[in-house]
Amino acid sequence: MMPANAPHLQIDPVDPEESPVRARMSRILEGSDFPALSKQIIETISALDDDASSLQRLANVVLREYSLTLSVVRTANSAHYRRSGRSIQSATHAMMMLGAKTVRQLASSLLLFENFHRRSPALKELMLQSLLTANHAREVANKLGMEEPEEAHLCGMFRNLGEVLIACHFGEDYARIQTMMHDEGKSETGATKAVLGFPYADLGAEVSRHWGMPETVVQGMRARASTSVSLSAAVTAFSHDLTLALYHQEQTPDGAGVALEEVIERHSAKVKISREHVREVIASALNETRELFSSLHIPSDRQRFKQLSESARSAIGVAAFETGEWMAATPELSEDTALQLRDRLRQELESAADASSGTALGDVLLLALEGALRGGPFDRVIVCILDADKGRLVARSGLGEGIEALLPHFDFPMNIRGGPVVTATQQRAPIYLPNDRSMNAIEARWAGTLRVAQFGVFPIVVSGKIVGCLFVDRAMDGEMAAITPDRATLRYVKSLSEIVVTAIAARRRLSTAAAVEPARDTPKSAVPAAAGVEPSRSGADRVALVLQLLQGASSDAVSKESGVPVAQLEAWRAEVLAAAAARLQ
Repeated sequence: MMPANAPHLQIDPVDPEESPVRARMSRILEGSDFPALSKQIIETISALDDDASSLQRLANVVLREYSLTLSVVRTANSAHYRRSGRSIQSATHAMMMLGAKTVRQLASSLLLFENFHRRSPALKELMLQSLLTANHAREVANKLGMEEPEEAHLCGMFRNLGEVLIACHFGEDYARIQTMMHDEGKSETGATKAVLGFPYADLGAEVSRHWGMPETVVQGMRARASTSVSLSAAVTAFSHDLTLALYHQEQTPDGAGVALEEVIERHSAKVKISREHVREVIASALNETRELFSSLHIPSDRQRFKQLSESARSAIGVAAFETGEWMAATPELSEDTALQLRDRLRQELESAADASSGTALGDVLLLALEGALRGGPFDRVIVCILDADKGRLVARSGLGEGIEALLPHFDFPMNIRGGPVVTATQQRAPIYLPNDRSMNAIEARWAGTLRVAQFGVFPIVVSGKIVGCLFVDRAMDGEMAAITPDRATLRYVKSLSEIVVTAIAARRRLSTAAAVEPARDTPKSAVPAAAGVEPSRSGADRVALVLQLLQGASSDAVSKESGVPVAQLEAWRAEVLAAAAARLQ
């Protein structure tokens, strides 16, 4: 479902004679597949905050694409973001670490690549160049100590957007431009203006603004060695030229070495990076690109990149990849690998479920949903919670293909008219149909209405009281519709629901322990006051604010409402958790 404030996927009609760029854009938007890409990117860009709803939307975007899931996890495990010695496997956990902005940037880059790289040979080549430019830009940003390397990656990926769109949607015009450049010696600017009436960057900028991309992306499209308006734009231009120098189709190793020196010299005034660091950038970008191609299981693309990389590695004095290295990088989802994934996802959920971790309950639920979706695997997973009056069982959040359309149907009265999910929840024992038994007429009719081939309900019961349930399914039109999960899979999902029970119970105990003596103020010297915090705020007030955080409210929201800086709220939360844990010992 698109956000209410997302841009509409149409533009106002214009006179082609007045605006050739807008005329081309109108024709692109009328295509059969482009609106779907626009919707995905707009959904991604519009997930603005680190709150639960934005994280859920981003998780659905990320988990749809295997390569994107791997990229998010790999980025979170990189030296730039990793905050502990433990690696992570959960994409949801990775997104919590990276933050919404970084995930938006990474997801937007990979969505663009996924959409175009499987098409014509010309587009494969362009998207390979875009990916290399993006990886160069991220590595250069890291070398220069820039705060947002994923923004640099995003700018690099979108640098050639205008050319990609023309090659995809106006193949004959693109071929004419290439002929004028190669056979007639025209520059890219001269050829595009002759055929299109505008340079590629104008179309790329128009579509980027239509999608709501950051202005830094547009600046990167227009940047040149001598005309960059910012360091970010300069890095984009440098990375683009680096890619052209090293990976031109007709480039030889000797020619690549000379071209590399020219690029370094041409950009030296704005991108101050040593030649040794440039060599490290190139080698790291090659490795990143190789890993992505391997994860996509596309031998032809891997072979083409292997050919291109040989001249680049020769130019920087690094041995070419051996065939074995390429094959070793290809992940095979064996039974052992699937079991390892389950174990890692369950371990990360257990860590988050511990109340002392400070993880909000909403984030714990999202981790459980990802564990079921990927570890099952299942097509859709939903966690339902009883409302405040205990009268309705309502979807709290969900993940999977088409989940936005399914969630509104999960609002059931807790009585005889509640339907199969309520009936199963009230039994207080896990059930999966048709494994445990065949569906009855009511269950079959309900499942058919929602295009559900098979489903399971795992009740969440805390201290003897029903709190909600975890629902999983395989859809009628999904690849797993006729494949029922084995007992090990169902035991795994049951274990996830049990960890959720533990998380809820632990947070209830902490809330109770924290509330029993709210009047005891912490000495002012114990917690340094952050700027702007009134020193007279009582212990009861502090506990009340901390309880909001423990119940799932975001730090930013509580800070905005209370006027207490986020840093101070986090300090109070740590203090209350420590005091409550001490009382429970």
